Amino acid sequence: MTDGTLRFGYDGDGGLGDRLVDAVVRGDKTATSSLAVEYLSGEPLPRVGEVLAVLDSAGRERATVRTTAVTITPLHLVGDDVAFAEGEGYADAADWRRGHERFWLDIVDLIRADAHDPAWELRDSEPVVVHHFEVVSPVTG
Repeated sequence: MTDGTLRFGYDGDGGLGDRLVDAVVRGDKTATSSLAVEYLSGEPLPRVGEVLAVLDSAGRERATVRTTAVTITPLHLVGDDVAFAEGEGYADAADWRRGHERFWLDIVDLIRADAHDPAWELRDSEPVVVHHFEVVSPVTG
């Protein structure tokens, strides 16, 4: 039994979400990062110990994961450990930050809607929620 679901990407992301799901299934991706402001839309923060079904873009369950840690860190303090745990091939924290800033700026209108703040801008001190997890079971077939 699961406590909820975990999805990656967004509609029209060119397959990014499914590539991230594949990385989870392989065990390469053991963390994901979101801006704390994105949780203002009502989605609860992840909780240590919760078990989540990882769904692909078609809504198929691909794996089950257990949350092992949740941290909230200012953007400028996210370290290499997070960059590597994301399993997306980042060389270091600076590379991770460039990639994530591009992504967040691509969806800035969605973030502003979640924040109920049309003037929201990404800043160095922006709180980042880092969700660490482990695969409990991949789903085959």
